[in-house]
Amino acid sequence: MKTSMTMIAALGLTMLATGAIAGGDFEKYDTDGDGTISLSESKANPRLMGQFKDLDSNGDGLLSKSEFSGFNS
Repeated sequence: MKTSMTMIAALGLTMLATGAIAGGDFEKYDTDGDGTISLSESKANPRLMGQFKDLDSNGDGLLSKSEFSGFNS
């Protein structure tokens, strides 16, 4: 039981760290500071641009922080 709790805690910390890294990248790509990443802004990273349409779950042509969290760099 103790081992399971340790594993769950470690997994949770890993997920938080990954989110923090992605969050920092979000600010890097949101060059106009409007709180979203446009297709034009995504061109700074070819991988992000390639995943843009899949990430844009609501189809508004912009990535929110929530949508960007699914980006696999």
